[in-house]
This record gives sequence, C-alpha cells and structure tokens, in this order.
Amino acid sequence: MRKSKLIILAWLLLLVPTLLLGVGALRLLQSEEARLQSSQQAAATDRVTAIAGNIDLAIAEVKDGLQATLQQMPQQQLASQLHRWKRENPLVRNVFIWQQGRGLLLPDPERPASDEEAAFIRRFLPLFADQSSWQAPEPDQQKLPAENNVLAERRELRLLAQRAPAPAKVAESYSSDIASSAPMMAETEIAEEPAQKQGETHWRSWYADDQLHLLGWFTPVNEQQRYGVEVEMMALLSRLLGNLPAQSSSESYALLNGNGKIFHQVGKREVSANDRPIAAVSMQNLPHWQVAAYSGKAAGGTGASIMLIGSLLIGTFIIAILLGGSLLLWQAWRNQRDASRKTSFVSNVSHELKTPLTTIRMYAELLGEGKIHEAEKQRRYLQTIIKESQRLTRLVNNVLDFSRLEQGRRNYQQEPLELKQLLQDLLESQQPRLRDADIRLDLQLPETACAVKSDRDALEQIILNLLDNAVKYAAVGEKIQLQLSCSDQQLTLRLRDWGPGIPSAHKQRIFDKFHRVDNSLTTRQQGSGLGLSIARQLAQGLGGELNYLPMQDGSCFELLLPREGAK
Repeated sequence: MRKSKLIILAWLLLLVPTLLLGVGALRLLQSEEARLQSSQQAAATDRVTAIAGNIDLAIAEVKDGLQATLQQMPQQQLASQLHRWKRENPLVRNVFIWQQGRGLLLPDPERPASDEEAAFIRRFLPLFADQSSWQAPEPDQQKLPAENNVLAERRELRLLAQRAPAPAKVAESYSSDIASSAPMMAETEIAEEPAQKQGETHWRSWYADDQLHLLGWFTPVNEQQRYGVEVEMMALLSRLLGNLPAQSSSESYALLNGNGKIFHQVGKREVSANDRPIAAVSMQNLPHWQVAAYSGKAAGGTGASIMLIGSLLIGTFIIAILLGGSLLLWQAWRNQRDASRKTSFVSNVSHELKTPLTTIRMYAELLGEGKIHEAEKQRRYLQTIIKESQRLTRLVNNVLDFSRLEQGRRNYQQEPLELKQLLQDLLESQQPRLRDADIRLDLQLPETACAVKSDRDALEQIILNLLDNAVKYAAVGEKIQLQLSCSDQQLTLRLRDWGPGIPSAHKQRIFDKFHRVDNSLTTRQQGSGLGLSIARQLAQGLGGELNYLPMQDGSCFELLLPREGAK
C-alpha cells in the first residue's frame, strides 16, 4: 500500500508540473500571438494611413482644379459655358446656377432638360430651397485620423507656393498643368481669362439615395449668385483606384463606401463582407468612406497559423512527457506487482514443498524404524509417500517449466503421436488420485485415430495441469469430462467440470502468472498460481491455443492443436 501511494505521488509530481508548463507555454504563445497581431495591425494602419492620405490629396487636387475653373469661368454666357464644360469634362456630372431670392436658375426646376437634371434637382432640393445650410459642418479635428495633419501640411505648402504672383507665362504653364492633371475646362477659356476672380469657394458632401455626392460652388464678391458643379463620383473614384497598392502577398486592401460595403479591392485573397479588417482609416474628403487592410490569409492569418502550430507542438510535448512518465510509472507499478507476486509465489511454493516433504519424511521414518507391522498400514503409508512424491514432482516441474519459459529456453521436441493412446495412458496413471478425490472421469474419445506431431512432455504437462486444477477446485462436482474431437485441420480437447466455477472478477486473469482466486497461505487448495499460465504458454509454443469457456455450471477449458500436415 505504501509503494502504491508513492507511485501515485510520483504521478502527481509528474502531472502537475507538466500541466503548469503547458499552461505557461500556451500563455506565452497567446502573448506572442497578441504581440504579432498588434505589430501587424500597427504596420497595416501605417500603410492604410498613407494610402488614405494619397487619396485625400488626389481628391483635394481635383477639388482645387474644379474650383479654379469655376473662378476663371467668364460671366458672359455663363450658362452655356457651364453646359459646355459639363459635356467636355468627365468629372462633371451636373452644373447649376443659384441666385439669392430667385432660387435655382440652372437647370430649370420647372422644365428639366433630362431625367438626370430632374434627379439632380430632387437630390439637392433642400439645399436649393434654403432648407439646409450651404455651409458644411466643420469636421471634428479631434476625431480626424492622423493622416489629415499630413494632408493639411502638404496642402499648406502647395498654397504657399501658389500665393506669390506669377508671370503670364508661368500662369499659363500652371493653368495647363491643371488642365492636364484633371481636365476641367478648354484651353481657350484659360487663355481668355487667366486671372481668377475674387470670391468664396465651398464644397459640400451630400447624402441622397443612400449614396455620397460632392457639390462645389463659387460665390463672387458682392454678388448673390452661386454657380457650381456636382462631381461625377464614378469617374472620380475610378481615377482614385490607382492609389491602392498593386498585388500584395501579405495583405489585401479595399475601398469601403459609406455603408461599409466593399467598393473595390486589390490583393491575392478575395475579401468578403464578413471579413474583419485589421486596420481601417477614414478619409476627410470622402466622408464615411474608408480604406481598409485585410490579412493575406483567411481566419486570422499569420497569428492564427503560429497559434495552431505552437499549440500542436506544445500538445505533442505535453503528451510525450505524460506518456513517457506514465510508461515509466506503469513499469514501476508492474515491477512492484511482479515483485509482490513473486514474494507470494516463493511463500506458497515453500509451503507446498514443505508439506509433501514433511509427509514423506514422517511416513518414511515410521516405516524405516519398523514400528508399523500391519501389512495394510504399510501399503497405505507407501501409497501416501508415492502420492506426495508425485505432487512434489508436479510442483517442481511447474517451477522448472516456468523458469525455462520466462527465459525463452523451452525446447519442443516434435514427434508423431497418437493422441488417443497418450490420453488413455496418462489418465490411467491418474486413476488412484481421482479415486481418492471421489471424482468420476468421463472420457470421450473418437473412434478413429487422432495423429498429431507435437511434444509429448509439453502435452502431458498441459493435460496434467488442467486435470490438477479440476481436482483441486471442482471436486464438489464429483465428475470431470474429457472430450477429444478431430478434424482435418485441428484437434480439440475439452476438459469440463461441474464445480463452483470461476468468479466473474477472475475470468480475465486466470491465465496470468501467479494469479490465484485465493492467494492466501491459509487457503484450503494448495498451488503456486502457475499451472494455467504455464499450460497456455506451452499450448502457444506448440502452435495451438488454450481458452476458457464459461459454463452455467462449472468450467470448461479448450485446447486447440493443429493436425499433422495441416496448413
């Protein structure tokens, strides 16, 4: 019991530190995964911020170009000039003229020239009817992303460069640059009026029909008139897509509209609406639109792969430790069990050797001293001496067979045998023992001969061990049946008794070494717990098998041996 507690304690000492080590390793792995994800997110945020800044700057350049064209627009025949601009510039969707007190002048709200103009009037009706402020709300600078600071600095430098007066040729060159980067007006218009008029320019983001629209206008000084342009968003966005990076092996990028839906994406992995971006940055010039970055790998990307591989490695490491430790502890427990059985075996064998030796010595001394004069007593004493000698021989043979089988030194001498005759001769020698135990033997043999090529000593040892087991434990049944049957492939020998049988808890262990149903020294039946184990090992050494067949009354052992010449 003490050794068992020590083994359990050793198992706990192995299990607890291993589990703690595994938990610690998983925590470190999770921390490393979080660090990698944070690093990946920070890097992605920087890249997305740069992309959003470039897009914002490109939109600002387009706005400035459109506003410059509006300021240079001649007042004579303004409506026709605006219509001409609309036809020639793909960035212009609609143009308008609005005047304080009169409302919308162009397009005519009463008779729009096309469905597009009617839709334009409907979209901006609250604005043209003075139901909504023309001035867009100032953006919350605290909520603007960091890239807007960079954008503001770049725009400030550009405005400072434009503030100084330029010669005519320089102005013409600058005007042509504007026209080439974003076509907004014809070169003839620039030549007609290169100088910009004084006034105010404004832009307004407008949501209608669940879409974003951009409206810009110019208000000359001391005038109540405003004229402007609605940007063709699809044309503008198509020119902005070039700001998204080319194919990237690590990430995918997408331009998200105001509803959070993907407008355009680039990258090797197809991004779906259910994917969660690792970084997303809003743009100042496209309110509620975002540039988002997605991991190049689905389901978490690199961090998830590291977590999966690391978890598998840690799990393998822990399982290897537990299995190795369990194997060592199991081996220690097995050695302890074998040592305990061997100790019990030595005690039982010593007890069994002492009992027949004491009986033989006592009767031999009585006969040797001449104290027994009756012939019947002398004959009975001699039979007792012979019986105890046979018992002693069986015990010694079992011990020797066990030793040879354990060391693999048991040699089998195969020879032709006639099994019927061998059984008859062997059982004839056991008749006195069976009569003393009040057991009747029912021998059932086939009519034809049963030839087999096997080891005589091993066969006799198997049968004697089975018979000895039946005599010791099934004497109350008063009957033993030995049945032999032959087929072309094998011989079957069944030995059945009508004794108390074997308890269910011991049926799976009756062939184990040193196992006995009653393993105490005070048991009524003597034995070492080796008989059935040796019988099965001998049967397997002969190429056969020894099995236990449960019966409703008693027990039955079945010996199967291959026939001579059978494949």
